Amino acid sequence: MSQDHKPAFAAHTPSQEQPDDWHVLSEHLSDVADLAKTLAGKFDAGELGFYAGLWHDLGKYNPKFQSYLEQCEAASQSGNSAPKEKVPHAIYGAKLAVDNFQPLAPLIFGHHAGLPQQSHMTNRLAEVNQAIYSEILQNARTENLKLDISGIVAQELQALAVDKLSFELLLRLLFSCLVDADYLDTEEHFDPSLAGKRGSAIAVSGLWHVLEAAQRKLIAGAKDTLVNQVRAEVYQACLDAALQDPGVFRLAVPTGGGKTRSGLAFALRHTVNHRLDRVIIAVPYTSIIEQTVEVYRGIFGKDAVLEHHSAIRPDESNEEDARSHRVQARLATQNWDAPLIVTTTVQLFESLFANRTSRCRKLHNIVNSVIILDEVQTLPAGLLEPILSILKGLCQQYRVSLVLCTATQPALEGETPYLRGFAAGTVRDIVPKPLVKKHFAALSRVQYSAPQDEWSWQDVGQAVSQHEQALVILNTRKDALAVLSELTTGEDDDRLFHLSTLLCGQHRREVLQEVRERLNPQHPRSCILVSTQVVEAGVDLDFPFVYRAAGPLDRIVQAAGRCNREGRRSEKGQVVVFRPQEGNLPPGEYRKAFEETSILLQRDNLDWDDPAIFETYFRRLYQGLELDTHKVQQYREVQDFPEVAKRFKMIPDDTTAVVVNYRGLASERIHRIKRYGLRSGDLRALQPYLVNLRDREFKETEELRELIAPGVWLWHGGYDDKLGISIGADAIVRDPADLIV
Repeated sequence: MSQDHKPAFAAHTPSQEQPDDWHVLSEHLSDVADLAKTLAGKFDAGELGFYAGLWHDLGKYNPKFQSYLEQCEAASQSGNSAPKEKVPHAIYGAKLAVDNFQPLAPLIFGHHAGLPQQSHMTNRLAEVNQAIYSEILQNARTENLKLDISGIVAQELQALAVDKLSFELLLRLLFSCLVDADYLDTEEHFDPSLAGKRGSAIAVSGLWHVLEAAQRKLIAGAKDTLVNQVRAEVYQACLDAALQDPGVFRLAVPTGGGKTRSGLAFALRHTVNHRLDRVIIAVPYTSIIEQTVEVYRGIFGKDAVLEHHSAIRPDESNEEDARSHRVQARLATQNWDAPLIVTTTVQLFESLFANRTSRCRKLHNIVNSVIILDEVQTLPAGLLEPILSILKGLCQQYRVSLVLCTATQPALEGETPYLRGFAAGTVRDIVPKPLVKKHFAALSRVQYSAPQDEWSWQDVGQAVSQHEQALVILNTRKDALAVLSELTTGEDDDRLFHLSTLLCGQHRREVLQEVRERLNPQHPRSCILVSTQVVEAGVDLDFPFVYRAAGPLDRIVQAAGRCNREGRRSEKGQVVVFRPQEGNLPPGEYRKAFEETSILLQRDNLDWDDPAIFETYFRRLYQGLELDTHKVQQYREVQDFPEVAKRFKMIPDDTTAVVVNYRGLASERIHRIKRYGLRSGDLRALQPYLVNLRDREFKETEELRELIAPGVWLWHGGYDDKLGISIGADAIVRDPADLIV
């Protein structure tokens, strides 16, 4: 029996592969401390990380916890369930921190349950059994655990925590170092083969050299067109700007100007030049992430790009033991230890404001990086103040360079009564403003029209159906389905396509592929695409006609980027902005943006190709909105981490992802999860088959889904080859996920 080999004090039970190999507590504490020191050393907080790691499992010196581990192992050997009653241990390490250096207390207290509310932690610590605490300290001393603090930690804290908000950000990053170090060392014990696969064999410098070679090849084969001339100028401007010091940059490129590739060139060269660790590209839509990842993997290979946008979340319950299947799911969570990461703005920012361990684990790997915020204008205005605050903190103190990337640049610079943006003069233009204006004028490829009369869905259908190729973009999923119904005749429906978040990622990818093939100018075929906003930013499509339901100015211009995109046609593309009789605008800032756009549209001399109109538009928009709607900053200042996480939601309605076994493509993975549980790689493999359901939709479809792993739901309900997931007409009135996904 492995009980005979148990040390006096163990951190974890043996692994299945090595049943006699208990995880020695003193070794675990020392290893976690050293690793946390290394991780936090990236931002000059190594000693803070060291003590957080050294003390985090102090409570495991409790004889009751050791007895609990023995019961867990005995139950495992006999095939029985683990004991239900847990023995808390994090509270004792937090108590030691309070007695010696209080700022470490919330990190240790929450290293399983998540960063706490200060008052809750204080109340819990007041309940600590002093006799047990004294015995724990005595047992720790017998193993020479260092229980006194170094004077260096106060110096590190003082240098990084210059005010309340910077202190809060520092705690988040230190928490990330502790959690990741703890997870990695625990993983090394339970699954050394998995631990050996961590890290990347590909360096950022290697990616840069690959991109250089790919760009030379692309230029050699490119035709001398106006579009390619603009792309070449943008690319060179990005290379030149990459040599500048780290900070905040603005990349303004007209649609079709090659910002995806050029932005990456800036980021990689900047990273190599300043010895940064990685590039993080955050995009607002899953449709963009799929396309962006495809482009980058085409350049660098499949394994070079980490794609992380899964809506599936492992069970985040408080786990005092590290043996159960729930911990396996937790260990499988990505920590962003890769040179090139493509994620969503939701994943990035909700992680930065999260308090749960699985979401926070990756945060320290944002340090020493370049962040590209693609389509930055889609950031929700109601969260703009906390978003800009945390971005400024990362750029000022943690060697992060930020690229604000879009054709429709929002006004994020300057301190005004309504917006505390980046300090005036600190946002540098990668492409000089005169060149930007020249590029927008050169790539003017569409003509706008805005009919005065309101259109019924029948009017929309009649206008669209007269074209061989046309794109229609609606404000909601319900509106999209209404137009689809109007266009469906049963005769030539094979030319009719649909895109929205009702479709899983793999389905959307197939639709886009088919649409692109039909739009091929060498072999054009009839194609009508009805979509929500998921198609209008970053998706490379080239229609001769685009119909856009009236909405925000930046959305209309982004939609126009899907019209005559390559400038191949002798005549300009046609963009029609119509006002629906039916249908509803999403409420809040979207409606306010529509109102501001309506004012601009009344101008007789409105120049759609002047990038300066967006600064005017966004300044007016921000003046009329609350930019910290949920008072996130207020709760950050008092370190109420659970409340911050609760209030910071980029998609207002909480959603839960379900796995759609689309055309049976996920069958093998689903079967494996059901049989063996969730393992590393499973979440990423399931990403193409996810559809997000809002809370109400999720609750009302209980009989149509099955829990196959912690946090992983399999959909057994209907799924249409054109419409996507079937959840009933009443459930699709408005989906915030169509705005930001």
